[in-house]
Amino acid sequence: MYKDERDIYYYDVVSKVWNRKIPAGLPQYPHHQLAQALEKMFAGKHAEHRQTSTKQSVYITQIEVHPDRCELLLGFTDPRAADPTLADRSNNTRRVINKVLDEGIEHSAHVIWRYGNPGNADSCAFFLEGATGLRSGVVVRFINRLLRIYNDLTGYFSVPDPTGALDADGNFKKIKVRPRIELLGHPSAEFIKDLKKGELTEIELYTESAKNTPWDGHGYAVEKSKSVLIVPNPAKHLPKAFGVIGGVLTDKNKANYEYARIKFKTESNIVRNVRMFSDDYKLVNDDSYVKRERIEDLGNNLPNAFAKFNTPILTKMRALAGI
Repeated sequence: MYKDERDIYYYDVVSKVWNRKIPAGLPQYPHHQLAQALEKMFAGKHAEHRQTSTKQSVYITQIEVHPDRCELLLGFTDPRAADPTLADRSNNTRRVINKVLDEGIEHSAHVIWRYGNPGNADSCAFFLEGATGLRSGVVVRFINRLLRIYNDLTGYFSVPDPTGALDADGNFKKIKVRPRIELLGHPSAEFIKDLKKGELTEIELYTESAKNTPWDGHGYAVEKSKSVLIVPNPAKHLPKAFGVIGGVLTDKNKANYEYARIKFKTESNIVRNVRMFSDDYKLVNDDSYVKRERIEDLGNNLPNAFAKFNTPILTKMRALAGI
């Protein structure tokens, strides 16, 4: 990819809520409220996570929350990265840029979180610019961490205590819940093509529908997930992976198991492990096989990172988002 290009990845973002006392049935929070929480964390200078051991940092550089969308500029800095070396072979010159103190190579990723209206709590579009250190899994963990810290500081996300307990004033007590997001990658044409030409190794169907349900009388042990492992029948002449998966993912199985982990070999014998939703093949918090589109003609002097939104990049991302 050239310096006047960027790859934009297509996801759906799902709003979820968790509390150990209430394993299921909690209402989802609108995406706009989650974005507002991030905005307040940024305003309070809490929108950064730094790994103590590596000194790598992920942070919000800029954020703007609108009624129909949230636009983010995320940053990643890695002080452990080697000093960059630049070479001009035509003039036979080279130079090393020596970092000072805890300086690190910085990278930026623009995000458009397109929820449509302030009350929408259903899944919605999420566009992520590809950048070193800011893969979708990193972005999800970072956002969820900020939401958790925000609620620890404010108690904003809470629901009435299901036990019906009252406080000293006779009001129903409230308990904190933990909002979080999950990114579902739109499957690329390459993914379907590899499944149609590849050989299946195994399928694990699993569900988290009863997550945190107690398995003993004291609640010391709780359920994490239920799963079933399916392997090809060696006595049968099998179709390619896509055909076997289609036979396994019946309406009944999709209703009972919302997730599927697929292990298969591509036509060139590369082993792939993919986690997806069983009903629509959308990929869970993963960048492999996610649909992407390259935006071009962004100017010839784009750096790795930005101190504020880059207008050409954001303008083209808005066009992809239908804004």
